[in-house]
Amino acid sequence: MSEITEAKKAARARIRSARSTLDVTESARRAEAQGRVLEEHVPARARVAAYLPMAHEPDVRPFLTRHLRRGGQVLLPRVADDPVPRLEWVSWAAQSETRRHPVLPLDEPVGHARTLSDVLAEGPLQMLLPALAVDTSGHRLGQGGGYYDRMFAEVEAADLREQVSAWAVVGPEEVLPAGSFPVEPHDLAVDAVVTPEGLRRLR
Repeated sequence: MSEITEAKKAARARIRSARSTLDVTESARRAEAQGRVLEEHVPARARVAAYLPMAHEPDVRPFLTRHLRRGGQVLLPRVADDPVPRLEWVSWAAQSETRRHPVLPLDEPVGHARTLSDVLAEGPLQMLLPALAVDTSGHRLGQGGGYYDRMFAEVEAADLREQVSAWAVVGPEEVLPAGSFPVEPHDLAVDAVVTPEGLRRLR
C-alpha cells in the first residue's frame, strides 16, 4: 500500500471515529440547519442529485423532502455492478421504495435508472455529494470507493462538467486547510461545501 493510500486511510479513520461520537440530537440539528442553507441557495424547481446517507453521514433527506414540495426534482444513486461498479440515477419521491444493497452498507432507490450523462442531456444539475472532508481548495475526501471520482471523470470526458454544480455536504469541523489530506490527480474537486453554518464556494 502506497504512502498516499495509507495517509488517506488514516484520515478517513479519524473522521469516521469523530462522526460516530455525534449524538442523535446533534445530528438532527445539523440536518435541519443544512436543509435551511440548501433551501436558501438551491432554486425551488432545480433538479437535485443527492444521496441516501450511510451511518453517520450528514442527512440531506429533510431538505430533499421539502425540495419536492417546492416543485423540485430529486435523483438518488444506485450502484450498477458493471465490470467496474458505477453509479446510476433514479428519480425519487418522498414515499419511493428503497432497498438495502446486498453488500454495501447503504440503501438504494428502486426504479428506472439512468447514467449521469443521460441525466445531464436534459439540462443542468445541482449535485449534493457525500464526503468525509473537503479542503479549502475544493478537494474532496470520499469513503474510498472511487464511485464519484470515476463518474466525474466520465462527465469531464463527455465535456459535460459545466452542467453540474457539485457541492459536498459535511460538518463544520470537516472543512480543512489545503494540504490536510493527500490529493491525487483523479480525486474530484467540488465547487462548494455545505455545512450547518452556510455555503462556502470554492471554485
